[in-house]
Amino acid sequence: MSNKVSTSTFDDFIKRHPDMAHLDPMNQLDFDLSSISQSELQTLKHYFSGICTDLTLYMQLFGQEEHVAELNKFNGFIFSCFERACLERICLMVATLMDPPKSMDKENLSLRRFINQTSSSLLQELFNSLEEFYEESGIKDWRNKVLAHADLLTLSGEVELNIHFTRQEVDNFVAKIQEFIDWVSDPKVATDRQVVLPRDADGYSFISKIRSQNES
Repeated sequence: MSNKVSTSTFDDFIKRHPDMAHLDPMNQLDFDLSSISQSELQTLKHYFSGICTDLTLYMQLFGQEEHVAELNKFNGFIFSCFERACLERICLMVATLMDPPKSMDKENLSLRRFINQTSSSLLQELFNSLEEFYEESGIKDWRNKVLAHADLLTLSGEVELNIHFTRQEVDNFVAKIQEFIDWVSDPKVATDRQVVLPRDADGYSFISKIRSQNES
C-alpha cells in the first residue's frame, strides 16, 4: 500500500533550533482551528491522497526526460497516450478542489468550503495564488471545455485552447494545495505531497525494467 508521510514538524525544528521559536506558524493563524469541520477535512485528505498517489507515480515515470526517452523507445505511442491519460486525471481531480462550495444546490468538496468556515485572510491569499495559476495555466479552461464538457467551438478548433504548464508546475501546484491542507489541519506539520509506493511496484522500478528490455 502507498503511504502519505509527514516530513517535518515545527516542534522538531525548534528542538534543533530553539532560538527560532518566534517563527511558530501558530502565530500566523487568523482563525480558530476548531471552526474547521473535521469530517469534511478527513474527506478532503482522503480525496487528496489519491491525487498525490497518482502524481507521485506520474512524476516518477515522466518527470525526468531520460525516463520519457526509455518509455518512448519501448513504445512511444502507448506511453504518450498513458501520460496524457494520467495528466488529464490529475488535472481533473485537482480542478474540482477549485470549484465553488456549492453548485446547483449541491455541496462540493472544495478548498473554498474551508475559507468560508474560517473567514481567513491567510487561507484566502493562499487560495488566490492557487487560482491564479489554475486560470493562467489554462487548466481551468481545459477542464471546463474539454475534460468535463465537450465544448463544440473548442473541439472544432474555432476557439483556441491556450494550455501552457509544465509537469513541475503541476507538481508545485499540488504542493501548494498540500500547504493549504496543512494550515487547516495542523500548521506545525509540513506534509510531503509525495507518496511512498511499494519499492518493487513504483515508477522507478518500472523504468528500470523497461530499460532492461530496451537494452536486451
